[in-house]
Amino acid sequence: MLFSLCLTAWPLLMWPVLLGWCPAPTPQVVAPMSRHQQLLRVKTWGIQLTNYSTARLSAVAKSRFDLVVVDATDDNGVPWPKPEVKRAAQGKLLVAYLSMGAAESYRPYWQPGWRVGHPAWILAEDPAWPGNYDVAYWNADWQRTALAQLDQAIDSGFHGTYMDLIDAYQRNPQRPSARAEMVAWVCRVAAHAHARDPEFLIIPQNAADLLLDPRYAACVDATGQEETFVYATDRPTEPERERSQLADYRLWKKAGKPVFTLDYANTPALIASTYQKARGLGLVPYVTTVGLDTLPPSR
Repeated sequence: MLFSLCLTAWPLLMWPVLLGWCPAPTPQVVAPMSRHQQLLRVKTWGIQLTNYSTARLSAVAKSRFDLVVVDATDDNGVPWPKPEVKRAAQGKLLVAYLSMGAAESYRPYWQPGWRVGHPAWILAEDPAWPGNYDVAYWNADWQRTALAQLDQAIDSGFHGTYMDLIDAYQRNPQRPSARAEMVAWVCRVAAHAHARDPEFLIIPQNAADLLLDPRYAACVDATGQEETFVYATDRPTEPERERSQLADYRLWKKAGKPVFTLDYANTPALIASTYQKARGLGLVPYVTTVGLDTLPPSR
């Protein structure tokens, strides 16, 4: 009788335990959420890649985003110290931006005398972004260089990587294997990261259609997509582009992988309507300035 009473009314009957009449309850252990589970719960995100100044990551730490992307290094090209990353990541996912489909002359790995063709994997300078170079991302030497950056981000304690220029395969139409080689490269990045941190998140930017390749789908956790609704800056995208992008996003959502949209606007009304439209479609939007040098709050 007493044991049955203990089972049905335990919160009100502490005294039987004290008298030794009832067994003490077994404490329930709640397993912490995995990083992937956290990713699926992200409702707001932000990105800032430059202009950390003396404040460093303090604005990131104070922000209320569920996920923030920052450059893997500070304004001086120095990897963020692990304690600083840990402080900034409290209560959120903190993800390192890495350019895996292009090289940048302002990175620490850049050597004096490097130029187009030297080393052989530097293909051409991007006229729209001085100091940024197309690379032969299938080249083993470039991959070693890029993976060293990834290792630094893992050492700093980041939760994952936000990988830019994954659509670089589109710049190599003369190379029939370019698309498949990009898939293989992204999967190599994922395998390298997971060997060190099994929960490390892999979030490529753009090239949403690569999800049609089942190898790629198995290697990535989410996607970031630029200019779905607004071109830089304040120019609404064409209906055809929007429809095409949204068709790709439906594949991601069907696969259970979040879609983070990134649009560039300054006009308050356009900012508000972009957030409303994206959220209505089940996307996770962020609207900011094209310089990515501030961290305005989500709306």
